Amino acid sequence: MKRFINTIVILAVCAILAYLTTENNNPDTNSPATADALTVTFIDVGQGDSALIETAGGTKLLIDGGEYSAYDEQLAPFLASRRITTIDYALASHYHTDHMGGISELLETEVVSTLIIPKYDDKNQNRERLVAKAKKNSVEISEICAGDVLDLGDPNLEISVLHPLKGGFSQEDENNNSLVLMLKYFDEKFLFTGDLEDDAEQVLVKNYNLEADVLKVGHHGSSSSTSPKFLAEVDPTYAVIEAGNGNRYGHPHYEVLSALENDDVRIYRTDEDGDITFTVTSKGIESITTERGAAQNGD
Repeated sequence: MKRFINTIVILAVCAILAYLTTENNNPDTNSPATADALTVTFIDVGQGDSALIETAGGTKLLIDGGEYSAYDEQLAPFLASRRITTIDYALASHYHTDHMGGISELLETEVVSTLIIPKYDDKNQNRERLVAKAKKNSVEISEICAGDVLDLGDPNLEISVLHPLKGGFSQEDENNNSLVLMLKYFDEKFLFTGDLEDDAEQVLVKNYNLEADVLKVGHHGSSSSTSPKFLAEVDPTYAVIEAGNGNRYGHPHYEVLSALENDDVRIYRTDEDGDITFTVTSKGIESITTERGAAQNGD
């Protein structure tokens, strides 16, 4: 009987250890956040981009905010649901309204401490309007370009600006003026590409090691972005596509989805998954969770 009881105990312990090992190696589980956890949430703002980075120390960086209308419809409800009342840094990757519109509206709320913008002039004057609103609401302004590094106060976190150089990349295609950021937390890397298209992607391929664990797919999954050579250089495990449900552009395009699938990349989409949160610690990507939020706008 004693030997039988001991055998049962051993089997139970082995089962528990096997379960814990499986949970820790599966990034799609809801693992509890630890003291060194950083979260990256790709926010469902319909046909637009928005991502919130929250450090273990509580510093918050918002990258893009969707359209102007997305602020009331999606961004503000998201922030309220997370009980977020301060944004230390709000970054506009470029001056198209489906990226900077929600940021512009957020500046009115006295929530943002610093506005971060790329160092180039916008021919459509969206930059001028955004800067004017920041000044009106006493928000500090910081301009960045390739070679700069964002300091969020965490020694384990590096955010490098890879593109564009001061003055921008293109006078004709503002998508290629998008700020490109490489976030590294411990050993995990996230590549944020804004609306970057093929021409600018090739410049990055020539000048940087682009390998990353998570790729924020450029231009909402348009076939004008995520070229084969660029995708091969990044070689991501996960890809996130930010697009509106039933949008009129047909994003994401079949060519991009097919290329990602052929490379065995795990795809997450805001139009299908809602808000997508990666929790990262010194052990790696601990969990990936999705949550359906506000109604989406496909325009």
